[in-house]
Amino acid sequence: MNRRTMRMKSVLLHIVTTTFIQMVNSSNMATMSKMKAMYILGDSSVDCGENTLFFPFLLNNLSLHPCDGGPSSILPHLLAKRIGLPYPIPFYSQNGSTEVLLRGINLGSTGATIMSNPTNPVLQSLNQQLRQAFEIFQLLQLELGQETANDFIQSSTLFYLSFGKDDYIDFFRSNSAKGPGSDAEKLSRVLVDQMTNAVQYLYGSSVRKFVFMGILPLGCAPRFLPLTNDSGSGGHRGNRVVCADEINDFVSKYNTYLEQRIVSLNVELNDAELIF
Repeated sequence: MNRRTMRMKSVLLHIVTTTFIQMVNSSNMATMSKMKAMYILGDSSVDCGENTLFFPFLLNNLSLHPCDGGPSSILPHLLAKRIGLPYPIPFYSQNGSTEVLLRGINLGSTGATIMSNPTNPVLQSLNQQLRQAFEIFQLLQLELGQETANDFIQSSTLFYLSFGKDDYIDFFRSNSAKGPGSDAEKLSRVLVDQMTNAVQYLYGSSVRKFVFMGILPLGCAPRFLPLTNDSGSGGHRGNRVVCADEINDFVSKYNTYLEQRIVSLNVELNDAELIF
């Protein structure tokens, strides 16, 4: 892992943890002591291949941020450590015992997308991970009783969602020849709508605390550098990297739409806490 990547992760971790602590302080200091488990939904930003079938044989190099340092190097792991929570084990590594489920589960999968991808069943979508989360809720209700399980979900869990990167990678890769045009902006709104639906489904299952991650500038990723105007130099101008600004603009719009929607959801779901 190069120094730039490590520095970026460090900055992101500081922002997320600082905001999270502020959220807790502004609502109820006792909330921190009640937080017992983190449940993670997302893509390669939260999974190093442990939840992905045939990884890395079929999906190698699809991740924008490879896990050079193993699972302990990814942001949700660092966040869990910072706030004193056990790091969730991968969904496909757990045995279904109540003790394990109560410690949190990582449902994230490398290459996962918000939109379902019927052409590649290996990749898990947001909806598939939601179904797995609901399975966990049902198991907890069977073992603990519905009231106890719902109280645990509502007062003691944090849900961390990090999606969208792989949706854009697929989109820009398939539209690189003709240019993304207005379709990319439409995609941004559709993706945010899907994320909103996910929040409402989880809220309906008693989840009240959410952390959302935006997408880092994809236009500066090596795979997209040849799409810059200076394509003959492979995205470099002298010693300087020239990013694909159009791609970064569309990703920025997604982040803006998502942040605006989260602000609205905080008002609509007034007993929930959502941070971006």
